[in-house]
Amino acid sequence: MLPLTNRDRRAVMTVAFVVFISALVQWMRPHKIKTNQFDYTLQDSLFKVLSADTVHADFQATDKHNPKPLKKLTRAAKRQSKKKILAPHSINPNTASARQLELLPRIGPKTAAAIVRYRQEHGPFHRIEELDNIKRIGPKTIERIRPFLILTEQKEPVDSTKSAH
Repeated sequence: MLPLTNRDRRAVMTVAFVVFISALVQWMRPHKIKTNQFDYTLQDSLFKVLSADTVHADFQATDKHNPKPLKKLTRAAKRQSKKKILAPHSINPNTASARQLELLPRIGPKTAAAIVRYRQEHGPFHRIEELDNIKRIGPKTIERIRPFLILTEQKEPVDSTKSAH
């Protein structure tokens, strides 16, 4: 090692001390991460609709052994092609019709009718978690439909869905 003078040692110690203090400050400072900075729910809905169109196009393709176009669609493909793009916070479970509620993911005609029936019997929903009281709706379904729901005191139902065209 090279011999250091007192002045050199003091300079090295000062630099080391400054580096140590700055690292300590960086470590102790709270790190705030904004997870909700970007909301991609609309793009995800659009992707699902466009993916459904791709699946639909695959079924319309011709078979290698049979030149006639295939016309049979699975139930899932039909359901996906019928779905409309939902805007975030566009459906109010207190005022929506059963038909509007069916646009929500994992909500079919029976579940939509059950939501309307529950609302008529018990009054308006005050929290989205109250949907857990309805048969066929559990925590996973609530988490899946939460981005599309909003609770307000509207009197008239509003159809805020957008067409997939």
